[in-house]
Amino acid sequence: MKTINFQKNIGILMTIIVISKLFGMFRDVVLANYYGTSNISDAYLIASSVPTLLFYFIGHALSTAYIPMYNKVKKEKGIDAANRYSNNITTISLLICTVLILLLLCFPSYIVKLFAAGFDSQTTEIASRFIRASAFSLYFMVLVNIGNGYLQINDNFIVPAAISLPRNLAIITAIILSATIGVWLMGWGILFAYILEVLFIIPFIKRTGYKYRTVIDIKDKNVGETLFIVVPVIIGVGVSQINNAISKSIASTIAEGAISALTYASVINNAVQGILVTGIVTVLFADSAAHVVNNEEEEVKIKLSKTVNGMLLLLIPASIGVIILAKPIVTVFFNRGNFDVNSINMTMSALQFYSIGLVFLAIRDSLVKVFYAYKDTKTTTITSVIVIAINILLSLIFSKVLGVQGVALATSVSAIIHCITLYILLRKKIGDFYIFTTLINTAKSLLSGITMGVVVFLVNRLLLPSNVLASIILSVILGCITYVLILLILKSEPAMDVLSKVKKVFIK
Repeated sequence: MKTINFQKNIGILMTIIVISKLFGMFRDVVLANYYGTSNISDAYLIASSVPTLLFYFIGHALSTAYIPMYNKVKKEKGIDAANRYSNNITTISLLICTVLILLLLCFPSYIVKLFAAGFDSQTTEIASRFIRASAFSLYFMVLVNIGNGYLQINDNFIVPAAISLPRNLAIITAIILSATIGVWLMGWGILFAYILEVLFIIPFIKRTGYKYRTVIDIKDKNVGETLFIVVPVIIGVGVSQINNAISKSIASTIAEGAISALTYASVINNAVQGILVTGIVTVLFADSAAHVVNNEEEEVKIKLSKTVNGMLLLLIPASIGVIILAKPIVTVFFNRGNFDVNSINMTMSALQFYSIGLVFLAIRDSLVKVFYAYKDTKTTTITSVIVIAINILLSLIFSKVLGVQGVALATSVSAIIHCITLYILLRKKIGDFYIFTTLINTAKSLLSGITMGVVVFLVNRLLLPSNVLASIILSVILGCITYVLILLILKSEPAMDVLSKVKKVFIK
């Protein structure tokens, strides 16, 4: 899809992303309401993450290679050959899934122990039951992922962006019904959720004229080339999933509910990052790839510098605000039903430590996209593997001292190390991309953010006892006003750019 066309749809895409993130958060709010931070919620979260992890190793990596390979085959041999390639890849993927599903069905307890070493026998049995029920969801995850890739090839980005809505609806329904029918229903809810995704996407694929036919041709050179591309991608996307799995496994040895607390905290943290960053990073990748093809390296540097400065402008106050307002935020989102005071404290502290790395995670993702634009997956893969080892070591050390907060802190420290490393390596690769300007803008955003933080802290302290929600709303409003005013006084370059664009809209 051309960048200009993507930018025309960015408003719709960002709206859908925000709705999807909020809907995903509501799903976890419902889980927290019914099961709090208990062994049942721990078991469910581990069981639902196992198919997702396996999917990332197959489906996500495959779709990354699928799109460029489909375009190549279509250009060289025509649409019929490209569709045959799609059928072949789909069939082979489903066969691989069959092997993995058999493993999930036959050895669920061993898999649970691999992902959550600290589970007792009862929690392990609950998680095993969930895994058996949800195992077949792997088939539907892969079908949806390849289907999404096919729609994107045909310039349909809206449906793939909205695909999580029916899935979350099914999961929410299953969680609510499980409270009366039985806990086991949540496992089947995962399976039904992904079936619903396939049913949702099929009509849109049919409109393109594509029809699936069973094709198995392992000797096809295009399949071989796809697998060659997939291997480094599998390592690249898999390491973050392994990282999450190991963090949860370490958390399972700390206390009952620790996995749930980490998950609920990361939901809020990821929502902030996703809403503020996803669209920016996507546009950066599209623009950078176009500039690289045209040998416009200076444009890449300018685009990256502005993107980083923009992220600092948005995420520094967001990070400071979440750290200060962690308790009221967690209280508003999750404090109902079985989510008790202990659950609030565990989730709050994990959220605060996760938020330390928020800025660095976002910038890291931007740097990774620029490496991808230069078709350099080797650097990002090697650094990711090293950072995982660091994160495991830090998680083991910090968790002994800080408990569940230590796991969150290790994630943030690892993100900081990863971000700085990639920044240095990319600078060596393409030269300086205005680091002095970035440092000045960082200092201005940090000073403004700290001032904002003081205002937010004072307002929150004064109003919290009377009304938690009112305290958050007023704190955010006054904090934003303070932040913007200080930025304008300091003449922050990104802030002045935004102000200039706003003036052009209203003053014509």
